[in-house]
Amino acid sequence: MDENKLTIIYDGEEVMCDILFTHYSEETMKNYVVFQFSDRDEISAAVFVETENGEGYFEDVQTDEEWEMLDELLENFIGDSQESDDADDDEDAEEA
Repeated sequence: MDENKLTIIYDGEEVMCDILFTHYSEETMKNYVVFQFSDRDEISAAVFVETENGEGYFEDVQTDEEWEMLDELLENFIGDSQESDDADDDEDAEEA
C-alpha cells in the first residue's frame, strides 16, 4: 500500500485519494488529513481519529474555524510547492 494514498467511500463508491499533507492542531487537539481525489481536482479534508489498536477512522471537519485553518495551510502548501517547482525550473534553465 502506498502511504501517500487512501481509499474513502464517497457517494457510496470507493474512491482513491492522494494525501497532500497531514496536520496536528494543538488548538483543537485533532489530526487532519488533507487530500485530493485522484480522478479530479477536488481537494478535501477529514479528521483522523486514532483508535487504541493503532488503527483509526475519519470524521468530518466540524467547524468553519477548522476549515479556515485548513484553507490557510493548503494555501501555504500550494505556495511552497509552486516555489519549489519554480526553483527547480530555474536550476534546469541554468544547466541548459
